[in-house]
Amino acid sequence: MNPQQSKHNIQYSTQDIKAPERFEYWNDVVLRHCIPAASQPENPFDFNGELIVRNVGLIDVCTISANMHHWERTAKHLRTGPDEDLWLGFMEQGYGELSQNGRNSKLIDNSLVLYDAAQTFNFSLGGQKNHLMRIPRHLLKHRLPNIEKFTAMILDETRPGVIPLREMLRQAVMSPLHLEHPNLSERFSQTALDLLVLSLEMQDIKQIGVERDLYARIMNYIQRHLCDPELCIENIAQYHHVSIRTVTRAFARKQKTIMSVIWTERLNASHNALRSGNVRSVSQVALDYGFTDFSHFSHAFKKAFGITPREILNKNL
Repeated sequence: MNPQQSKHNIQYSTQDIKAPERFEYWNDVVLRHCIPAASQPENPFDFNGELIVRNVGLIDVCTISANMHHWERTAKHLRTGPDEDLWLGFMEQGYGELSQNGRNSKLIDNSLVLYDAAQTFNFSLGGQKNHLMRIPRHLLKHRLPNIEKFTAMILDETRPGVIPLREMLRQAVMSPLHLEHPNLSERFSQTALDLLVLSLEMQDIKQIGVERDLYARIMNYIQRHLCDPELCIENIAQYHHVSIRTVTRAFARKQKTIMSVIWTERLNASHNALRSGNVRSVSQVALDYGFTDFSHFSHAFKKAFGITPREILNKNL
């Protein structure tokens, strides 16, 4: 059966499909627009479903209204149908259950829950207006490098960001005509992603505080060890008694990498040393601040400050 299609929406329904063939048709439709997985209905003799796929800027929103049915994404599906997308489920009037990464969540009306297509999961879903938001992974991976810790966990609506995020998703499906302009839909989707990041970060306020404190302590450590040629992420993690992953995450919250910070701080320190006249040669300042490749140092220095180290040194002679 051909779907009903408009500029930004595609709609499928089993209503006019013969009863014995409905779930087979449904299975084909969902696999095409969502995630490859094994599926089965709770009652194969009584199944009806409707799927509406909406494009909203950077994301897609799939609205499912159907009888209870079950999806299982296994290791086999990961190999034969790899998918890196993240999904946010909003059960507006739905119910079900999601299991992933050793966690299990019972879903009720208004639940918001994240799951990951790059990992196995079990998902039971039924009811009306279940909105599944597809999020390309690259839009979140740098902002939330530990995204997997939030899957199959119902977002606590008492935390900042959760309720406005839920209302934005509700409005996206209630008033799709308002989002037909490409610029508006992209801004709308970006705002929704910003709210999602905030919502997920605020689920673990204590951890955020720990990582912010760690970031400040590491920055202080970097400033005190800029001249150490052994300054690297491995030694920094070891000194602070944390994992490399924890260090990476603390800097990712600032949208930085630790090695780029070390590089920038060393360049700034060498620039200050040259301007103050405390060094006599380019090679001396390079070695003093951990640069062993003099040519690379000079090139990076000019790119950062618009002048070569030699030019500053000559001005001070």
